[in-house]
Amino acid sequence: MADPAARDPALQNAAEQDLAVQDRAAKDAVARVWAARANARGALDLAYLLYLVVITILVIAVPLLRELGLLLARPDVLPVISAPAAGGLVTAGLLLAAGLLVLLGASRGPAVLPPFFVVTLASSHRPRRTALVRPFARTGAALAIGLLALAGVIGWVLVLGGATSPAGAVALGIAGLGTTALLEGAWLAGQVLPGGGRRVLALVLGLAGAGAVLGTVRGGAPVRHLLALAYPVGGAGAGVPWVAALAVLVLGLLVAILCVPALDRVRGTVLFEQATRWESALTSARSGDLAAAAGTYRVRPSAGRRLPAVRAGARSAGLIGLYLRRDLVALVRTPERLVLGVLGVLAASILLVAARVLTGPLGFAALVLGALLLWSASGVFVDGLRHGVESLGAPRLLAQGVGAQVLLHSLAPLLVIGLLSVLGSGLGALVLPDPGPGAGTVGALAVVLAPALVPLMIIGRARDAAKGPMPLALATPIPTPQGDASILPLVAWQADAILFALLAAGLLFLALGASWAWGIGLWAVAGALLASDARRRVQELSRGGR
Repeated sequence: MADPAARDPALQNAAEQDLAVQDRAAKDAVARVWAARANARGALDLAYLLYLVVITILVIAVPLLRELGLLLARPDVLPVISAPAAGGLVTAGLLLAAGLLVLLGASRGPAVLPPFFVVTLASSHRPRRTALVRPFARTGAALAIGLLALAGVIGWVLVLGGATSPAGAVALGIAGLGTTALLEGAWLAGQVLPGGGRRVLALVLGLAGAGAVLGTVRGGAPVRHLLALAYPVGGAGAGVPWVAALAVLVLGLLVAILCVPALDRVRGTVLFEQATRWESALTSARSGDLAAAAGTYRVRPSAGRRLPAVRAGARSAGLIGLYLRRDLVALVRTPERLVLGVLGVLAASILLVAARVLTGPLGFAALVLGALLLWSASGVFVDGLRHGVESLGAPRLLAQGVGAQVLLHSLAPLLVIGLLSVLGSGLGALVLPDPGPGAGTVGALAVVLAPALVPLMIIGRARDAAKGPMPLALATPIPTPQGDASILPLVAWQADAILFALLAAGLLFLALGASWAWGIGLWAVAGALLASDARRRVQELSRGGR
């Protein structure tokens, strides 16, 4: 027998209204429970936070961006960012960034709630979008602020240099808003799609970025103008790309509209896993353990399960072959992480070549970014090295001691990263323009820089793995007229490995520019100092583990 409420519109409307009232009451109850927690922010706290954000933007961010634009409006910067190929390269970079965001969505998507809200709201019968739209909007706002700041600086520099008009800078900002929505849509796609679909989409975006680079480098003026989209090229008299800017904005709005119903397709297991990992990472970061926070997002093996890491009876290869095979098989078992590491090393090598070719702020930025990227990408290949250090204090299962394990585990990353750095430096030397007089010597120095840094980075990774717990003496208050300065030694202790990587890259860059003898001597001294400090840390951990 049919339900009378299904035929009577009045009864059906009353049932819907009753369900809406129950939903609102349940949501209010959840909000009250969440607001009653110990560290909850009240209305005054939120108002003060909003006040701080507005004041920071007006007093610090805007003047800082203006001064940055004035600093970059130099004769050695303007020809680079106003070159005909600049717009196409920016488009290629955004496509590659979209592919990386797709892969990032598997670990941390744009719509992440605290675990409490995942259990109470996102897992209820209500549409999932009602709970996820707010964190999704917050992520989009943060992304938009970053892209608009970048577009504002570039537009301001181009206007100061006479490469475009103020209207062209406004068009670039409009395109930046549309690009924000497109990038967040790619990020959400990585959170929604399963593994196969996510990898295919990332591959398509990566190939599109590579095609944009090829079209920009090898194509003619019409191809470069098409790939530039809303990037102002051709000077102030070339016209304002309103059509391209509005097209990007409209496309971004369409993607943003489609993202709202797509929030309902985020799987509950994905939501809960990402929520717990994010909360665990935040807890570790707030306690000062950044290594544990980064380790929270270490990718689990997902492929190559049938590949034997240790082959029975393969004694002829010796210890070197045994450790090489084991570390290389471990790399293959995390394919997405391996791809990111490979691309990171290649990009870092190209940036380090560009640091020798470019001058002024762009050369300095290329050197810093290249060193940071090479250090970050090297972390993908040194899991075995970390395992060797972490085996301190554990029952000795192998015939090799900790020192021997560290040395043997360093062979695979040295081989892989070394080959990739040579390949990336060669690509950079082919793609980047001729540095001018003395091109042979400068080109050789540019190609050598990244491979020379690889052994130093691996020794630095071993030194960082043997870091041990933070000394409690660093938490001692340091009163100054400006307040407690104890945060400075804490930050220095946390970032000492990155600071040493930057220092080694800068000194080696300068030494190679002076002479080959200075470069080789500094490289040997830096390697010896890092290795000695790594050995000292391992010995200290060994004494503490007894």
